[in-house]
Amino acid sequence: MTGRVVVVGLGPGGPDLVTEGTLAAVARIARRYLRTARHPAAAVGPDAATFDELYERAATFEAVYLGIVDALAAAAAAHGEVLYAVPGSPAVAERTVVILRADPRVEVEVLPALSFVDLAWARLGVDPMAASVRIVAGRSFAVAAAGGRGPLLVAQVDDRLVLSGVE
Repeated sequence: MTGRVVVVGLGPGGPDLVTEGTLAAVARIARRYLRTARHPAAAVGPDAATFDELYERAATFEAVYLGIVDALAAAAAAHGEVLYAVPGSPAVAERTVVILRADPRVEVEVLPALSFVDLAWARLGVDPMAASVRIVAGRSFAVAAAGGRGPLLVAQVDDRLVLSGVE
């Protein structure tokens, strides 16, 4: 029997930005996991296990993500259904969700959520379609932004080394 993972997003900020769909899934599913407890809305997932320790001991982000997927697949097989909450939206820049969706060991349901880009456009007063904005990951900035013109939003700048590469 294939286990099921219901993936929800915690939104780009505090609990006020978490969707009703996410809150309903959290209330319904007893076995809960947070990608990280280091998020302003993490408290909406009470009694959730986190994967923060994987970030401390894994050599690469990819190793962290593969470890998370393995743990979720095992938990889903053992419990039938588990909830996995990620920062922001599970559909935007969330590598673990891409890996989960490709994993034959689990059935995956992804619930929509507000992403950091939605909040950025609202705060900046920019319509990304009208402005032809590109979104570029900080870790691949040099290649992704090379030769491009026009406005871009640089995302996933999560440490000083990545920031130093954004010119």
